[in-house]
Formats: sequence, structure tokens, C-alpha cells
Amino acid sequence: MEKTAVNPQKPWLSWELYLVVPYVILDWFFRYVAFTSLAGIWDELLFIVLVGAFIFKTAIRKLRPEGSAMLIPVIAYIGIMVFILLVNSPNYAIALEGLRVMVQFIFWLFLAYNLVFSREHFKSIIDLFLLVSVLVALYGIYQYFAGVEIPAHWVDMAEKGNITTRVFSIIGSPNILGSLMVLNLPIAFVLYFKSQNLFKKAIYALVAAVFLLCLVFTFSRGAWLAFILATFLLGIFIDRRIIIAIVLAAFLIPSYMPTVYHRMAYMMSDEYIASSERGGRLGRWDVSLKYWQNYPLLGIGLGQFGGAVAARHFPTESFYTDNWYLKVGVETGFIGLGATIIFLAWALREAVKALARIRDEYMQSLGKGILIGLIAILAHNAVENVFEVPMMSTYFWFLLGLILALPQITENETAKSRC
Repeated sequence: MEKTAVNPQKPWLSWELYLVVPYVILDWFFRYVAFTSLAGIWDELLFIVLVGAFIFKTAIRKLRPEGSAMLIPVIAYIGIMVFILLVNSPNYAIALEGLRVMVQFIFWLFLAYNLVFSREHFKSIIDLFLLVSVLVALYGIYQYFAGVEIPAHWVDMAEKGNITTRVFSIIGSPNILGSLMVLNLPIAFVLYFKSQNLFKKAIYALVAAVFLLCLVFTFSRGAWLAFILATFLLGIFIDRRIIIAIVLAAFLIPSYMPTVYHRMAYMMSDEYIASSERGGRLGRWDVSLKYWQNYPLLGIGLGQFGGAVAARHFPTESFYTDNWYLKVGVETGFIGLGATIIFLAWALREAVKALARIRDEYMQSLGKGILIGLIAILAHNAVENVFEVPMMSTYFWFLLGLILALPQITENETAKSRC
């Protein structure tokens, strides 16, 4: 039985997924504005509401639940993580919390996969995602020109003369704000290059410019590097002119954006390396590897090190590893890290296979843009704990679910157009 929309001409009537898109704003609202007692559970409640809506539509509209090609890999991955929890948990309550951080957000993939119904529905969800992110980015840009105060440790002493502030918008972290911009930029670029309507082309160009400006003002080197990777992938798979633009930018940045150039160049200096080894990323990575050497196979236990769960339970002893993969390795050993990398590689492989099935060039390109953003996030995880942030994990798996659904919804619409 094929998946059909409630009304293909009115995608907004399939309302459920639109509630996920403003996650970043809703999370800020519940944490700092109103109903703060829901701050820790509102996203779980939203998930339950969407599951209920899906069950209702399954019964009333006679939809068939779809597990996607990721169902078996997800079950296998969760099984491995549960095994590690059972055989290697100094504290089961903390381990359960650590397990939840690792696997809970994956289930957004299946909701997105089952609740997107048409090409227009898909496109409107992505446009709303860009709009939400633009609002977040604009506030970040405002912070830069307003000279918002930041904690002293966000900038090395040697850089204080060059960098006066780093923007964080409503997210609270320049690095995670940068990660959100990196996720959005490939989508905006693709829509700019593939749109035939000049007005839409101008809008998407403006959107991309807002994201770029906000990304620069985060002064997040990890996000910048992830963006460079994304642009090269865009140049390879979307338009070669993007690579030319990046090469030209590399020559112009020292003259026209000296602060950006000095921040990147400082990363290669002996002074930065010494500072990082004392109390920065390199020092934390060294400590993490020493812990891992003592527990190589199964790690020290879920929730015990390097992330948000450990920081809550061991505030004076724990720290963020600033490398999500290293954090997973220390907590779950080579078995857990190996399973995680294989699982993520499998997910990307399924996304590539899904895009290869699409005959609609515009939608295939849009899917590629989303996938490139997801790959950039995985790259950013090598120097940041991006997946420790529920908003970013939710967006990652949600967007992956949309990509996996693309072949089905485009094939259904092609078949109908032939009738």
C-alpha cells in the first residue's frame, strides 16, 4: 500500500513534522521563557504526540508503517549498546542516562520517514527549517554588532586583541551555533543554484549570506573547517564553481577578513599548541586517551566520561572531550566506537542509495545538499561534542529520515502523474 498525503495539494495539513522544525526555538522557549518545568521533557512529549498522530493516521487513513532500510541496523546498534550497558556499568542509573543520549534521538528518523507525504510537503519542511535557522542567525549577527559579553575562556589570551566577542544566539554556544549554520548552508547553496525563479534565487542567496555571516561571527574554527569540507563536497556534486569561489576566498581572507585569517593561523602556532596542551582540546584528548588505554575493549561505562551526563553527575571531575568519537570510545571502548562508526557509515550509505534512486533532478540535488550538511556535522563531531546537544541530534536524524523517504514520495508522484 503506497503512502499518500492527507491532501497532496495542501502539505500543511500534514502538520506533524512542522512541529519538529522549530526545535531550536522551542527548546530556548521552554528553558528560558515560560513553562520551564517542561525544559527537560518537552521534546519527549512532542515525540509522543507525533507517534500518536502517526498511529491515528495509520488507522484512519490506512497508511502502512515503514521501517526503512535503517530498521535492522538501528536494532543491532541499540542491541550492542544495551549489551555494553549490561556488562560494563559502574552505575546503572547513570548508564541508562548515557544510553538514552546515544540512541533516543535516532527514532526521529522513523517519524520523519513515515510522516512526509509529498514533494511539496518535503520542500515546505525544508523551507521552514531555513526560515527558523535564519531567525537564529540574525539574532547571532545582532549580538556581534551589539558587542555581547562572553566568558573569558571562549577566547585565548593571545587572541583577545583581535576577537572582542563570539556570537551564540539563543543556543548558548558559538560552536553549536556554527554547527547549525554548517548544516543549513549546503541546503541554501543548492536551492540557490537549482532554483529557476530569479526571485527565489535572490532569496536563497540572501539566506546563504546570513548563514555565512553568522558562521564567521561564531569564530568557531571547528565549524569553519566543517564548512570547508561541505563546500568542497558541494563543488564536486553540485557545481564546480563553488570550489573556485573557495579558492578565491582563501586568497582574499587575509586582506579583507584578517581576524578570521589570524584565528585560523593561530591554530598552527606553537603558542596555541602549548595552550591547548595545558587546558584545551589537545590536553583533554590526551587525558581521554589515557583513560581509554586502561579500558580498551568496553570502555569505562556509558555516561561516565566526557559529555553532558558525566558533567551532571561528576561536575568537579568531568569535562567535555571536544571530540564526540573519542568520548564514545572512552565510554564504550573499541566495541562501542566500532559499532557507532559502522552504524553511521551504514546510515550514510543508505542515504546515498536513496538519492541514487531519485529521478527528479531538483529533489535529488536538494537531498544531496541535506546529506552534505549531515556529513559536515559528522566531521565537526571530531572536534566538538555536537551530538551531546539534543537539538543537533534531533535535526541530524530527522533530516536523514527525510532523505530516506525521498525515493518513495517522488516515485509515487511520478506514478500518479502518468495515470
